[in-house]
Amino acid sequence: WAVIAVVLFHFNISGFSGGFVGVDIFFVISGFLMTQIIVNGLKNNNFSYWAFLKARVRRIVPALFVLCAATMLFGWFVLDDTGYKVLMRHVATSLLFVSNFKYWREAGYFDDASHEKLLLHTWSLSTEWQFYMLLPLLMMLVWKIFKKDRPVIFAVIFTFVASLGCSIYFSARDPGGSFFLLHTRAWEMLAGGLVFYFSDYFKNLF
Repeated sequence: WAVIAVVLFHFNISGFSGGFVGVDIFFVISGFLMTQIIVNGLKNNNFSYWAFLKARVRRIVPALFVLCAATMLFGWFVLDDTGYKVLMRHVATSLLFVSNFKYWREAGYFDDASHEKLLLHTWSLSTEWQFYMLLPLLMMLVWKIFKKDRPVIFAVIFTFVASLGCSIYFSARDPGGSFFLLHTRAWEMLAGGLVFYFSDYFKNLF
């Protein structure tokens, strides 16, 4: 449903003017799943940071590479030299998972200048990847210090509150950065993580 809402929004289908919220929903779902993987690994003493990232690479990079290759082929026929050079830079930042920074510096997501960017949607993938790299490091550090689950939950809650505060503060002062960057988006993925934590907690109660 999240993906369908986004697609219909981009095709300007009546009734889906807010369909971009599908990205927010997807962030929450992703945070739920990633937190589940990390927590279960920590509890079982078999979590590997590099294995976690390798699994994300296997799931994401092949499809992203095919998308970028197909976009470059399409752009070869429809773009002029200047436009194609811009596309190549966008491809590079997408494959390096930093395209959110690139698009933030260029224009806002809803600006007219962004409508011609064939890989604009990869900003969310870059933001997610940055989250995938940092969340397990935070949780592993707290787990290593305290050897307990509850301090990890508090660390996630604290980071959630800090990110949500950044989102509220910067939305008016830097709308572009607030839209594209991790520090104002992490709370959505962390919200999914908290849903996992508390659903697991209540499940154990009953």
